[in-house]
Amino acid sequence: MTPQINSYKDLLREKARLQAVLIEHELQIKEDWRLIKEDLKPAALVATTARRLFTRRGGMTAAHLAINIFADGLVKKVLLGKSGWIARWLIPFFIKNYASHLVGKPGILQKFKTMFGKNEKVAPQEAGMDAV
Repeated sequence: MTPQINSYKDLLREKARLQAVLIEHELQIKEDWRLIKEDLKPAALVATTARRLFTRRGGMTAAHLAINIFADGLVKKVLLGKSGWIARWLIPFFIKNYASHLVGKPGILQKFKTMFGKNEKVAPQEAGMDAV
């Protein structure tokens, strides 16, 4: 219940109180929204992965061509050679679609280099007069 406002001071006090309540409610809404987004993060990741499986990124680069050759040649003919026609059609389809989204990401080549590259230890460089 709101207090009775009889003077200008009472009005200013009530205005300040209502502004504090408004700020408190805004903070509560922001916190609730953050919690909702955090709770829905797994569902969003599933939806993103499903979208990548069923859609293909546009463009025909050398990487896309290599992915198509890999999916049709190795996966479809060698790995799935004795499986049913649905699996031979569906699995390369998903591989091509998902991989087409990975091609454009920056840093994907660096990840492959670190995974498959040699782990060479670099000797620390000498500093000072001993290096000359």
